[in-house]
Amino acid sequence: MNAVHKTFGRVCEHCHLCNYAREHKDGRLYKIMNSPIHGSWCPSWQGYKKLEAEGLLKSQQQKTPAGQ
Repeated sequence: MNAVHKTFGRVCEHCHLCNYAREHKDGRLYKIMNSPIHGSWCPSWQGYKKLEAEGLLKSQQQKTPAGQ
Protein backbone atom coordinates (compact mmCIF):
# COMPACT_ATOMS: atom_id res chain seq x y z
CA MET A 1 0.00 0.00 0.00
CA ASN A 2 1.36 3.39 -0.90
CA ALA A 3 1.27 6.62 1.11
CA VAL A 4 -1.59 8.05 -0.96
CA HIS A 5 -3.92 5.16 -0.09
CA LYS A 6 -2.94 5.44 3.58
CA THR A 7 -3.62 9.18 3.62
CA PHE A 8 -7.01 8.88 1.92
CA GLY A 9 -7.89 5.91 4.11
CA ARG A 10 -7.26 8.01 7.22
CA VAL A 11 -9.54 10.72 5.81
CA CYS A 12 -12.32 8.15 5.43
CA GLU A 13 -11.60 6.76 8.90
CA HIS A 14 -12.44 10.17 10.41
CA CYS A 15 -15.32 11.07 8.08
CA HIS A 16 -18.58 11.36 10.01
CA LEU A 17 -20.70 10.25 7.07
CA CYS A 18 -18.55 7.21 6.33
CA ASN A 19 -18.41 6.23 10.01
CA TYR A 20 -22.19 6.46 10.28
CA ALA A 21 -22.55 4.25 7.20
CA ARG A 22 -20.10 1.65 8.58
CA GLU A 23 -21.87 1.61 11.96
CA HIS A 24 -25.19 0.87 10.23
CA LYS A 25 -24.22 -1.78 7.69
CA ASP A 26 -27.82 -2.83 7.17
CA GLY A 27 -28.85 0.72 6.26
CA ARG A 28 -29.38 2.38 2.94
CA LEU A 29 -26.43 4.77 3.36
CA TYR A 30 -23.93 1.91 3.73
CA LYS A 31 -25.31 0.24 0.63
CA ILE A 32 -24.83 3.46 -1.33
CA MET A 33 -21.35 4.11 0.08
CA ASN A 34 -20.22 0.55 -0.69
CA SER A 35 -21.84 0.44 -4.14
CA PRO A 36 -20.16 1.34 -7.45
CA ILE A 37 -21.90 4.72 -7.22
CA HIS A 38 -19.48 5.71 -4.45
CA GLY A 39 -17.18 2.84 -3.56
CA SER A 40 -15.53 2.41 -6.94
CA TRP A 41 -14.49 6.02 -7.47
CA CYS A 42 -13.90 7.44 -3.96
CA PRO A 43 -10.17 7.25 -3.17
CA SER A 44 -10.83 7.66 0.56
CA TRP A 45 -13.29 4.74 0.70
CA GLN A 46 -10.89 2.57 -1.31
CA GLY A 47 -7.98 3.55 0.94
CA TYR A 48 -10.04 2.70 4.02
CA LYS A 49 -10.89 -0.72 2.60
CA LYS A 50 -7.19 -1.40 2.01
CA LEU A 51 -6.29 -0.26 5.53
CA GLU A 52 -9.07 -2.47 6.86
CA ALA A 53 -7.79 -5.46 4.91
CA GLU A 54 -4.27 -4.96 6.25
CA GLY A 55 -5.45 -4.38 9.83
CA LEU A 56 -3.88 -0.93 10.05
CA LEU A 57 -6.85 0.94 11.45
CA LYS A 58 -6.69 2.51 14.90
CA SER A 59 -10.15 1.17 15.73
CA GLN A 60 -9.03 -2.39 14.97
CA GLN A 61 -5.86 -1.99 17.02
CA GLN A 62 -7.81 -0.76 20.05
CA LYS A 63 -10.11 -3.81 19.97
CA THR A 64 -7.17 -6.22 20.01
CA PRO A 65 -5.87 -7.09 23.51
CA ALA A 66 -2.35 -5.77 24.18
CA GLY A 67 -0.85 -9.24 24.64
CA GLN A 68 -1.80 -10.45 21.15
